[in-house]
Amino acid sequence: MTGRRVLPLLLAGLIGGVCALVSPPTSVAAQTNDWKVEGELGGAVFFGNREQTQFSTRMVVERADELFESASDFRFSYGVATDSEGVREINRRSWSASTSLDFRPEERWRPSVSGRMESAFERRIALRYNAGAGMRVSWDRDRRNRVDFSLSILAERTYAREGGRGTPDEVSLARWSSNFRVRRSYFDDRFSIDSNNTYRPVFDSFGNFTLSSRNSFSLGLTEVIALRFSVSTEYDSGALDRGADTNRDGQVQVTMVAQF
Repeated sequence: MTGRRVLPLLLAGLIGGVCALVSPPTSVAAQTNDWKVEGELGGAVFFGNREQTQFSTRMVVERADELFESASDFRFSYGVATDSEGVREINRRSWSASTSLDFRPEERWRPSVSGRMESAFERRIALRYNAGAGMRVSWDRDRRNRVDFSLSILAERTYAREGGRGTPDEVSLARWSSNFRVRRSYFDDRFSIDSNNTYRPVFDSFGNFTLSSRNSFSLGLTEVIALRFSVSTEYDSGALDRGADTNRDGQVQVTMVAQF
């Protein structure tokens, strides 16, 4: 089995092990855990001179107890468009899966570990995965009203899609990762904002970086269903070298959200 196949399996095993650590015996979990599950679904169809279809989905699972706090995020998006000659082509196809685990969640300063896997047709990434450790500091303990900042070191490997512009098919490097997130809710949780921004420069080259930004506003329609407006941006300074049309990729979405 090649290294390209083995390393993703190892990372998947690491994430699975983390999830296993988060799950204490049933008798303990039933008394102390606190789960939050959120599913998001959106789609759009454009017709006329240039037909386009877009679809996106996201699921977030969070859990906290006296020992650990964990969060997992799964995303998928897909889009096709018709050019002036009537040929349909894919203009968006990406997925990502990430997980994080914080120790001593009752403390303001606490160590954390994280892992992430992703693929992005538009940024010419066949597969990218990373894992690392760092520290997180939080203000306010309520998940709906909270400010977090974290700093960590990541080991990362990227496999480029075919058709790049002379860049290596496989790149391994180390990154710094800083994340700043603000969550606030108002009017008895009927209206909420969530701003999540992550900057990941290469360890010895701050001009070589990725930047992820997601800012959203949610309006609760019922106790479970909400309407969300979000703006997401992904910037990868190496995307052009891999054959992408631009280093920046973003989208504006209106989605329905189910919260439990």
